[in-house]
This record gives sequence, structure tokens and C-alpha cells, in this order.
Amino acid sequence: MESVGTSALSELDLRLLHALQIHPRAPWTVVGEALGVSAPTVARRWARLHEAGHAWVTAYHPQLHEGTHDPVSAYVAAECAPGTAAEAAHALARHPEVLSVELTAGACDLFITVGARDRAALADYLLGPLGQVPGLRRLTTSWVTRLWLEGSRWRLRTLDRTEARTLRDAADTALPRSRPAPSGERDPVDARMIALLAEDGRTSYARLADACGVTEATARRRLAALLRAGRLALRCDVSWEAAGWPVTATLWARVPGDRLEETARALTTLPQARLVASCVGEADLVLGLWLPAPSEVHRVAAQLARRFPGVEVVRWLTGLRSVKRIGRLLDSEGRAAGWIPRAD
Repeated sequence: MESVGTSALSELDLRLLHALQIHPRAPWTVVGEALGVSAPTVARRWARLHEAGHAWVTAYHPQLHEGTHDPVSAYVAAECAPGTAAEAAHALARHPEVLSVELTAGACDLFITVGARDRAALADYLLGPLGQVPGLRRLTTSWVTRLWLEGSRWRLRTLDRTEARTLRDAADTALPRSRPAPSGERDPVDARMIALLAEDGRTSYARLADACGVTEATARRRLAALLRAGRLALRCDVSWEAAGWPVTATLWARVPGDRLEETARALTTLPQARLVASCVGEADLVLGLWLPAPSEVHRVAAQLARRFPGVEVVRWLTGLRSVKRIGRLLDSEGRAAGWIPRAD
């Protein structure tokens, strides 16, 4: 199956990463069977990709990202004093409340995603530490009301339908029906497990059990319960440069209120879409795109104008460099280079 874009990774690497996007903790035997190669082969390839920073699996609290929960997050467009944007971005990346930060070209210098445990904590950060970062001049904040699409649902599209279905079936089987999990925010075992998986979503059950002071069977059961209850989500992220999707673009738009839901749902079907969120603030919708080439920005803009004539674009931002993505510090080529734990 032909992949889209020019990739620095092999076809088998891309198929492996698509498999882990579907089932981030899939056993190597399952992945190998789906891809038609041996389990040791895919395990070695993952180790190489992970060690090089090309791919990683992380866990996050879905209330920050999933549609039916209160997101308790915001998007901030920041304008910086000349020559200070990169320094400001790296300073912000060290803040636990900053989930992601990207240097951009267009109507502002930085695109920042902020998250917190509740509204009060989010407001405290927006009104305090965020505005104290040197170099920031003007901040425009849009409070997220619903995430219709986010990064864990973006796919490389390198597997065929049968292979993808095999991984989806295995992922469903890995989550047996279980009793609701205790609160992941307050239970110390669940909190420790979530922290370990946030740094490395493929942490072994043996290590989880040892770190949390429980048996492996208990670790399996509690993780399955957290995932099944929707209080924890896993995602496999990739370096967009290596994966052949080097261009990011973010559109901020106003949409008539009676067409907001219809428009948001339609935007989630775009193959280039990685983020669709409804907001309160300057924009009603924020749309994030991953593209294989800069020229694709014009084609997608024309497509959006034809399909959604009532949508008014407020900002077009083109990504120059991502500094942090969902807690992961990135280098100049988008490779994982560090980790900042969340402040929960």
C-alpha cells in the first residue's frame, strides 16, 4: 500500500507505527502477525525508532482531550517581541501546564495548548505564569469546549483494511469488561501508574507492578479498567519529519452557531485533520492539519472554502517548529528529546 508524503522511515517502520497508533500496547506477537513478520523483528524496529526519538507512546487524561468530557484546556496564540519567540517557546515548554507549544508563521509567533486539572487551576496559570514569560507581548486565548478530533485518532494510513481490523480487534480484546476503576486522580496506585505510562506508554506490566507495589495481574486489571472507563488514553506519536508529514497548519475560524456541530463533524473526516476543537473566544473552531508539502496548504484552503462557504477564517498559522507535544520535548527535527511531567 503506497504511503503519502516522503518519509525517512522504511515502509515496514511506517506500518509498525500505524499498528501502534491503533493498538499502542499491542504485544509484539500480535503486531508481527498482523504485519506478516516475526515478533523479534518488530520489537527490534520499535526499539530503534524509540531510541532515535522517531516514535513514542504516551498516556494522558482523556478529560483534557475527549469530546464528552469538560476539556479544561485552552489554545493560546502568542505574539512575541522580535527575536524572542524561540527562547519563549523553550521557556514555556518547561511549564507542566503547557501540553504543547509550536513556533509558527502567520498571525502569531506561538501556538500553545494549555491544560490543567480544573478551571480554577487553568485560570491561575493563564493569569499568572503564562504571561510572565519574557518576550511574550500579546496573548489571545480560546477556551476549548469540545474536542471532536485529536492526535490519537490521526493515522499514517500505511496498513490495509484487513491489517488495521486485526489490530482493532486485538485492542478490543485487550480491554475485558471490568468493574469501574477507582478515581485515577486520587487513588495513589492509579496515579503512579498513569505517571509511568505518561512517560512511556509501553512500560511493561512487570515494571508497573513493581513501581506501584501490586502484582502483575492487578496492574493489568487496573490499567484495563482505567482505559475501559475512559479515564486514561494511550497514543503513539511520531516525528512528522521522519514520517513524511513535515508541514503543520492551524486554522482558527468563526462558524455560525447553528452550524457549529455540523461543521466540526464534517471537518473530522478530512484525511489531513489532526485536531478539530470547538472553542469560546476569538475562534469557534480550531482545525489542525498535518500535510506532506507546503503547497498542500493552498489546496486544503480551497477545499475548505468550497465545502464551508459560511466559515470565516480568523487565523492561518503554519508551523515552523514544534518544541513540545503532549508533554514530550522535541528537537529541531521533531524527535523526542525529553519529558516534562504534568502538574496534577
